[in-house]
Amino acid sequence: MKRAWLVVLVGCQLGGNGRPDDLGGGDDTGVDVSACAEAMAAAPLAPAGFDVHDALPAARRNRWDKTSMPQPGDVMYPGGRYRTLTPDEAGMTHPGCSTAGLGYTPAPIAGYACAARELAFPSGVSEDTTRPIVILVHGNSESPTGWMKFVHADPASLMFPADTDARDQLAELLPAAGFRTIAVDFRSDLIDDPNSPEGKDTGNTPRNADHGWNVPILQELVKRVAIANPGRKISLVGFSLGATTVRDALRRLWVEHQDGAWDVNIFERVQHVIVASGANHGVVSFAKQCGLNLTMRGTVTCQMGQRNQYTLTAFHRPLNGPPMTTDNGQYGGWWETPCADGDYAFGTRNACGDNVVSYTSVTMKDLMNGTQQDEFVSEHASRLHPTACAHNVINGLNDFDTSGYFYNGFFRNHYGAVRSPAGLVKITAALEN
Repeated sequence: MKRAWLVVLVGCQLGGNGRPDDLGGGDDTGVDVSACAEAMAAAPLAPAGFDVHDALPAARRNRWDKTSMPQPGDVMYPGGRYRTLTPDEAGMTHPGCSTAGLGYTPAPIAGYACAARELAFPSGVSEDTTRPIVILVHGNSESPTGWMKFVHADPASLMFPADTDARDQLAELLPAAGFRTIAVDFRSDLIDDPNSPEGKDTGNTPRNADHGWNVPILQELVKRVAIANPGRKISLVGFSLGATTVRDALRRLWVEHQDGAWDVNIFERVQHVIVASGANHGVVSFAKQCGLNLTMRGTVTCQMGQRNQYTLTAFHRPLNGPPMTTDNGQYGGWWETPCADGDYAFGTRNACGDNVVSYTSVTMKDLMNGTQQDEFVSEHASRLHPTACAHNVINGLNDFDTSGYFYNGFFRNHYGAVRSPAGLVKITAALEN
């Protein structure tokens, strides 16, 4: 059963011209740990000017009124800041940590009050406790449905060759392979930003979240799963905004251990980190939103930086770390793959309890002229460093999501990293490594 799922994926309906550029079946699915260790030998220890602690402040107020536009410099507006699951100075907690109004039964995880969806095993399949528990982390304006199979009501109406039958996605494939699978729910329906006025893009009608909204929720979920399952490894799959959310939540959990606030070193418990279509080095919407839209729609792009002229942002500073020499001359940071060698993390050695964490990034290849086809990120934006420590894989230009999911498949290239047959093969292969 552990290997059979990959064969099933190859037979799915394909995107574009019906033939993918690369199904990924021939990809090397691992990292040479000795080569990674050799690369990490040059990593700086306690580098001056870089601190692993938060660059974003904590929110003084966890909630907004959903109607008032934030004003420049308003320290009471929670956007751009980490909201807390504990009460703020007004006694209010993070509004996204709620199970109210869910259309599914929330996952029963001891001590976890926020929303997450546990994906059911199919008939005849039970949990394989030798495998890691997988946590799926969705992207912006989204929910756990992004991991589930879907077919458009009228495939013929779409402007691309669309599925006529629903293909299994990670929500179906992982439980069928014996993985206990939990999808966090950031409750984009509860976002408290105001809508945009008619004819303007100054509000947050799409209900975008920023890292200050998402990270504390995921951080708490990972912590509670780790506590409730002390003998188990955990693997995380993050898509789009979920990619940097995963990385930042792990950073904050590691800092908790380093600072003596938690007795678990999370990097001793993590087995895989798989990030797909992530803005690890910028996003295309930065110039359109950062500083111009003061809601979370703008603050999140400020956190991720400009894709084609990337410079290290305040949010990325403790996450990506000090710059290193890269093979393409673009920015790469020493802290992007903590514990990939079982030793180095965030400027510290002996940081991992000898546990090697496997890193994979998945994104769509760029066009021949170097521009992106993915609607938000490029190959470089999504890549992790040092490249010897991460398996950075790309999908072909025809490997988009053919299901018509999310606004009639409007962002089908972006979603291809996790919903195309090629993307699914790469992710499931990484989890087998």
